[in-house]
Amino acid sequence: MKKIALSVVVASTIALAACGGGSTPANNATADALNTIDNATATVNDAMADLNAQAAAATNEIGAATNQAVSDMGNATNTAAAATTNAAH
Repeated sequence: MKKIALSVVVASTIALAACGGGSTPANNATADALNTIDNATATVNDAMADLNAQAAAATNEIGAATNQAVSDMGNATNTAAAATTNAAH
């Protein structure tokens, strides 16, 4: 609801200024609103970049753990096979 209200205020202020009926305070309010929107957009973009970096790091950790587990399974299989071979002789 706040987004809609802000959008209406910004749109009506911009429209008023564009029509030449805007006063300096209205123009300043428009500039302030646009700066606030730009800052909020930058904050969201930064948060998304951080989230993407964290997701990539987590994916790398999962991949490394998976590779280690597969390697450990291979080693365990080889050890078991050697033990079976030795027991058979």
